[in-house]
Amino acid sequence: MKKMDALFKYWEDPNYVIVDSGQPDAIIEWLSKQTPETWHRVVMTWNYDQEDKVLSWILNQDKCDKGTAARVFDIEGLGHWLGDETLAKNPNHLCSIILNNWTRYGSDEFRHDPHDEKAILKRVQESMANGLYVGTPILDVVQYVGSRDAVSEFEAQDGKIVVAFEHWTKIKGIEITN
Repeated sequence: MKKMDALFKYWEDPNYVIVDSGQPDAIIEWLSKQTPETWHRVVMTWNYDQEDKVLSWILNQDKCDKGTAARVFDIEGLGHWLGDETLAKNPNHLCSIILNNWTRYGSDEFRHDPHDEKAILKRVQESMANGLYVGTPILDVVQYVGSRDAVSEFEAQDGKIVVAFEHWTKIKGIEITN
């Protein structure tokens, strides 16, 4: 089956959505019963225009993988946080949470595919030269690589938690031809 035809079937399937959008508390409750692998897949597919409550919950878990945190830092840091002294002083900002929790994250396995490694490293170095982030693990965060992809049957899609398309095609026995 062509991928687009399979996607239409996927989107029409009433069982592909696990938790609908606009329900951060329900998503957090659902995530609390999942593994760090699923948390990472959710972060990798998260729409960063959605509310930060879900991401904040993941980042405050001791079992959060460093790759999961590095992904959020990559998106949020490059997006607007790096170099902004006001945001840097906000302990509730996602990037501040990551820096404060970095050393307690127990796992460091997952790759996060940084958007622009050179740009984020350059901005961090410029900010550090200005005295920002001294004494934080910011260089460890932006230079984190990871060793493998997280595997999960679930992911995020526009603020929802859904069955991952690849998993859905497998359980439905659909082979993508193009």
